[in-house]
Order: sequence, then structure tokens, then C-alpha cells
Amino acid sequence: TNAPARTGPNCLTAFAIVMALCGPAGIKQGEERMALNVAKVANWLQQVDKSRAVVGWWPEHLMPADERTAYKIQDAFLKKLVPKQGPCVGYKIALTSPQIWEQTGLRGPAYGPIRRKRVFEHKAVVRADRWTRLGVELEIILTVNADVPAPKGKAYDKDSIAAYVGDARAGFELIEDRGADYSRLTVNALVMDVGWNGGSLLARPNKNWSKLDLANLDGSISFDGKVVRTGHSGDVLGHCYNSLAWLANKLGEHGKRLRKGMIVSSGSMVACQFVPPGSTATGRIEGLGEVTLKYELPK
Repeated sequence: TNAPARTGPNCLTAFAIVMALCGPAGIKQGEERMALNVAKVANWLQQVDKSRAVVGWWPEHLMPADERTAYKIQDAFLKKLVPKQGPCVGYKIALTSPQIWEQTGLRGPAYGPIRRKRVFEHKAVVRADRWTRLGVELEIILTVNADVPAPKGKAYDKDSIAAYVGDARAGFELIEDRGADYSRLTVNALVMDVGWNGGSLLARPNKNWSKLDLANLDGSISFDGKVVRTGHSGDVLGHCYNSLAWLANKLGEHGKRLRKGMIVSSGSMVACQFVPPGSTATGRIEGLGEVTLKYELPK
């Protein structure tokens, strides 16, 4: 659980020197090069997604050196997904708990967009021939009840973000990891590929959710009725509201905001579990209900 984040070398100092030496013309050229790189990587991702190709590890020549460029590539790739998968209706938060840190060797957090047509309610069926490798993660999924202003002066924390939570449910995040080699993962690769978000499956609403201690709930994932992994909600940054606060602050850095009605998949309390084709996965969180995902082989 102490593995370092593999985010690549920091190029800010070199970039600052180039700007100082080259002046406005150098800045313009640098921006053009970045724009070309962003478009190239986004196009590559689109082709990978269409072909359902396995990406064991990220090609070095398509790897940005900094996080901000990785998020720009995420934005460009999202635009290519929107026509078929719908607009962004929320965000997932990755790399937030010890089980995930141990599984991936990475530390976060990081975020990715959730698309409207990839949001499912209570029960869902997905086909195995439409995924490279499907995993499920067990999460508390929050609904935002009002537009969240950009942080000004003071960052959001667990207490100040609480007023913007309108609902909490159990849920699966559906993970499309493209068959990644977990010994070679980097945070930036995860960021660029929309955080590996393949969908979100929400349990039925629970009108008594606010009476629960959201930091002290047990959860489990089962395949065909057999429990394969258990976890605890407090392992996710101590409380799911800490995840939400981090997201609101990070989006503010990127000129984005959480909007009323958006959902936030706050981070998995268990390591990602890969669903065997032909099986049914069930996720349960104490007091927040359950979800069921059937992973069908094509007929």
C-alpha cells in the first residue's frame, strides 16, 4: 500500500526555461505541439476503443509527461465518445483505497467522466463481446443536489461539501481496463482513458440514506452467489465526502464544476474484480442496497 505513483518525469522546469528564452513565439509553438499531441493520442484511443484492442501498456511516444496534459487528452477523447455514449453526467474517482493501491501499485486520486448512456439502474445485462476485459468495483455513488461553486480562497473539505449531497446509493463502477498489465500502469494512462470508466450501475434509492454512517459500512461482491471480495466504506479516503471534496477542488483547478443532478462514483472499497463471462455479479453495501450485473456470452 506504499507504492509510489508512477506519473512520469516533471517537465515544468524545462518548459518554464523555454518560455523565458523564446518569448511569445516559443509559447505559441509549444501550444501547437501540445495540441497536435493531444489530438493524436485521442485519435489513437478512439481506434483502440472501437477495435476493443488489448493495451498491455501505454506506448511511450503517446505518454504525456505531466498530469494536466493527460486530462486534456481525456477531454479530447470524451468528445469522441459523446456521440454514441452521451454527454458527461458525472465523474468517477479512482485510486482511493488500500485494496486498489495494492492491486495497481498506484496512488491517486484521479477522476474520469461518466457518460449518460453508460448509467444503469439496479440491474443490467452487458455482452462479453463488447468488452476487452470487464471488472466491477463496489462504490458509494453520490448525487449532487445543486451546482457546486468553484472553491474560492478555501478548498472544500468533508464538512463544507456535505451540503451538496442529495443522495447516496450502493453501486458498481464497470471497469474497462483493456487488458492492462498492472505491473506497468501509470496514473496518466488511467487518466487519459476516461479513468477506465465503462459504466455505472446504481442501486435503488434509499430514502433513509442520510441516517447511515457512510464511513462505517461493510460491502461485498459476489459472483453467482459466492462472495469473492469484501470491503469497508471507511477505507475510501476515510469518508466518501472526502472523495467528493477532492473532486470539487480538482475540477475547479481545471475550470470545471459539479452540476446539479450529476452523480459521483466516490471510489472503490475493494480491489477490482474481473467478471467471468456467463456469470452474474452482485454488489451489496450495508444499508444502501444492492446491484446485479449479468455478463452474457453472445448467442
